[in-house]
Formats: sequence, structure tokens, C-alpha cells
Amino acid sequence: MNYELNEDQRALLDAVEQVVQHHLARTPAPVRVECVPELDRDLEQGGYFEAFHTEGLGPVAAAAMVIALARLPFCTELGASALLAPRLGLPRTCAVLGKDRAAPARFLAQAACAVAIEADGVFVAPLQAGDAREVESLWAYPMGALIAPQALRWERLDADPNECLNLWRVAIAAEIAGCLSAAMASVVQHVSDRRQFGRPLGSLQAVQHRLAQSAVLVEGVRWFALAAASGAVPAALALGQAQQAVRPVAYDLHQFMGAMGLTLEHPLHRWTYRARRLQSELGACEHQFQIAARQTWAA
Repeated sequence: MNYELNEDQRALLDAVEQVVQHHLARTPAPVRVECVPELDRDLEQGGYFEAFHTEGLGPVAAAAMVIALARLPFCTELGASALLAPRLGLPRTCAVLGKDRAAPARFLAQAACAVAIEADGVFVAPLQAGDAREVESLWAYPMGALIAPQALRWERLDADPNECLNLWRVAIAAEIAGCLSAAMASVVQHVSDRRQFGRPLGSLQAVQHRLAQSAVLVEGVRWFALAAASGAVPAALALGQAQQAVRPVAYDLHQFMGAMGLTLEHPLHRWTYRARRLQSELGACEHQFQIAARQTWAA
């Protein structure tokens, strides 16, 4: 399965790639979570998060943009801003909560609003300073938790929760695809430069085979995310495929990078830790596959 992007979509992704390359030139700091205000400024000023509603672009371009930007080692909220917030007419940044509104969520301490997608509706609450607190974590994302979720002013939105859940599934799958793609590229570069037994580590056939298997999985995650954005496959199937790929790909990549991949000086752990966090968002892959099966059977 392949997609031929139209001229407008290619132009958008070319512009996004310029932003990515510009910020890839920045040397990451030796920290687990690094947010770069200049990146957010560039994305806001460029109007990139308006792609969802822009004629000729739409959800496929928005998902492809998330994949490209998730390759950066720096933290910025992508999935909700590109796919969910435009559909709901919400400001950036919005944090999407899990089933438990009091549980930690990504970007919650920096968000302008919190979104809860539940079986009986979609709810949003504006956030003010002091409504959320930062939470320490290993996930390479800024995490936060609501201090008193029951005290917030929750408003029910005129939106289909199933549609919103599917958009959120596409967003998560796209972000996993970008994280794994960047992690893969960093390890390929490492095994090309690192020499063992008098030759590059990447020239060993066993290494090549394992990396080829990981590359197939990563590419499959990317195409499933784009297919789900276009409506060609169930979003739950795309997310399940992405979540299922995280463990074997992350395992192999860290095997070939060695201890360096867990140091703060190398960004590999940023991408793999983020992917591991997304691996359980909205339920694990088995849950997503069950949902996809039910949806397919019902159709």
C-alpha cells in the first residue's frame, strides 16, 4: 500500500522538513526532557497545525506532519494539535486525559485546556495556572496531573466520541512512527561509524538482518498511520500495529547502540521512552486489535 501525495501535501511536508532540519542542527542538552520554545514558535508562526482543515491537505497531511516532527529529539505537543484540536476547535496546547482524569497525562502542566474523551461524550476544561502540577517521570515527555479535576469547569462538546477517539488513535500511531523512525536512523548511523573486528559494526550480516526486520516494522507503522488518517483502515488497527512494533524495535535498537543509548548525551532513549509511553496509551495493542475486529465485523 502506498500513497501519492498531492502537490499541496508535498509542499507542506517540504516546509516541515526544513523546520525539522533546522532544529536537528541544535545539539540536544544532556537532559531527559527538553522543550525548545523556538520550535513551538516556528510551528505556530508557520500555521502548520491548520493543515487538518486546509483544502488539499486534510488528515493525511496532518498525520504525515506529526510523523516528520516526532523525529526531533525535542519535546513539543504534536498529535492533539495536528488532529484533535482542529476538529474540536480547541486552542493549542490541549492535553488529552485517560480514563482517570486525575492520572498523569502528557503536556498537562503546560496545556491551555484538558480534553476527556469518554463513552458518553467529549469534555473540555480550560486550565489556569495552578490547575495542574508537573509530575516526575522517565518517559521523556513533560508529564502533569490535575490537582482537582472535579473542581474544573467541564463543558460537553458537540462531537462524536468515537470519531475523536479514532483521530487520537491516528495521532498516537503517527507519533510512534516518527519516534521509531528517528531512533532507527540514529542506530543505523552508529553501526555505520562504530568499528568492531576491524570493520563497521553494520557490515555484520546478523546486525543487518535484525535492523532490516526493524526497518520493515517501522515502515509498516508509518503506512498504517497514513492509511488510517485517510480512512482506508481502522484507526484502532493502525494504533495496535504501532504499539505492537514498539517492543521488538526498541529492544533491537538498544542492543546495537549499547549502553550509550541510555545516556543523557545520546537522544536514542528520548525516542524509545516516548514510544514506550505511547505503547500503553488508550490501552495496549491487544485492546486495539479487539476494537478493530469488532468494528470490521459490525461493518
